[in-house]
Amino acid sequence: MPGRVLGVFLLCVAVEPAVAQPPAAPAGSSTPATHARSVSSPSWRELSAEQREALGPLAADWDKFDADRKRKWLQIAAKYPNMSPEGKQRFHERMPQLAKLTPEQRETARENFRHAYSLPPDQRLAVTQKYQGLPEASKKALAAQAKAKKPAPAPRRPATAVHEASSVTPRP
Repeated sequence: MPGRVLGVFLLCVAVEPAVAQPPAAPAGSSTPATHARSVSSPSWRELSAEQREALGPLAADWDKFDADRKRKWLQIAAKYPNMSPEGKQRFHERMPQLAKLTPEQRETARENFRHAYSLPPDQRLAVTQKYQGLPEASKKALAAQAKAKKPAPAPRRPATAVHEASSVTPRP
């Protein structure tokens, strides 16, 4: 799993900017966001040859994705023609791993990406190389430590309950 998370992190390094910002709705578009999520187009057959080439590893699952997920992958695929041959190969190798992540795992990968890119490039490279040089047992221990470090979200109380509790005065 830790190696997988690193692979996802490294994939996110290449693709996160496209995932982070959803495109603006076209001018004059009145389609609500909830409707966009329920639409599952474009289907695999509707993609251009270039898009199918870029998204090839996702062919079997493409028609199962919701519209938001397809939109994000299409944004990523738009960068594919400008990638180096090595980048394209790495992208195709890592794509199935990223596509299979749960929403929580994707969010963790995005958080890791944001943190990594807050570091200077030379420091980011040094940290990545140091991690890659670790034995698998150490990578697993680090993953377990990071998982244990993440606090559980505190239950949220409705604002009205807090207000009602503070306005109640005890009777003698």
